[in-house]
Amino acid sequence: MKKLFALCLVFSLLLVGCRRTNDTHVSTNKTTVKKAKRKTATKKKTTTKKSTSTKKSTKKKTVKKKTVAKKSTNANYYICIDAGHQAKGNNSLEPVGPGSSTKKPKVSSGTSGVATKKSEAQLNLEVALKLQKELVKRGYKVLMIRTTQNVNISNAQRAIKANNAKVDATVRLHADGSTNRNMHGFSILQPGYNNRYMNKQIITKSRQLSACVNKAFASATNAKNNGLSSRNDMTGFNWSKVPVTLVEMGFMSNAKEDRLLSTQSYQNKMVQGIANGLDNYFKKV
Repeated sequence: MKKLFALCLVFSLLLVGCRRTNDTHVSTNKTTVKKAKRKTATKKKTTTKKSTSTKKSTKKKTVKKKTVAKKSTNANYYICIDAGHQAKGNNSLEPVGPGSSTKKPKVSSGTSGVATKKSEAQLNLEVALKLQKELVKRGYKVLMIRTTQNVNISNAQRAIKANNAKVDATVRLHADGSTNRNMHGFSILQPGYNNRYMNKQIITKSRQLSACVNKAFASATNAKNNGLSSRNDMTGFNWSKVPVTLVEMGFMSNAKEDRLLSTQSYQNKMVQGIANGLDNYFKKV
């Protein structure tokens, strides 16, 4: 009987040991599976992060390439900005065109603001300097006819300076004045088809340039568009051997518009309009 009891006790102990060993194996297996899952999850996260980072990097590179491409395209073009008038007018006469017997004052002092009392020459220069900055930002090379008020440069000399520099286009900046105080809005002046002083090809390109600037200026400013006006009596046009346009930005004789023309926000809008017009013109020619 004692022997039988001892055998039963030994058998029971063996069963308990086996069960513990199995439990340990199961526990160890579960721990191993959990660790494996964690490693897989970590790998997936790392791969996703790398993939997202690569995508972002690719996008940045693409945007950068587009910006560089636009700048390098515009870098092929040279723009002349002529801020109309100057501090003091010069009433000495000069031929209105090459070989012409008709003469006009070399440069007038321009109009002035009824509300701001600012001279047209000063307003033109303010916008010209902003336009220069914007065009350079877009990649253009820029020739400034003047950067200060105290100069003495005739209209013929301005055109000749642009010709000698072999610019691709000239933008002349001016502001309007009228005895009718209700007149407002902008207009774009261009050479007429029958201009006898200018090359026919330059006339055509000047008119294309004017149309592009007119459309873009109207879109950027929402100002009243007084349209395109053809002129054959302008010295600055007649001496030009490069495409040229003249922007009459608004009426300084209209108190409301005079104040508007001197605000930073509106000047920035005008600059954007002119710059966009140039961009559009060079896409076509």
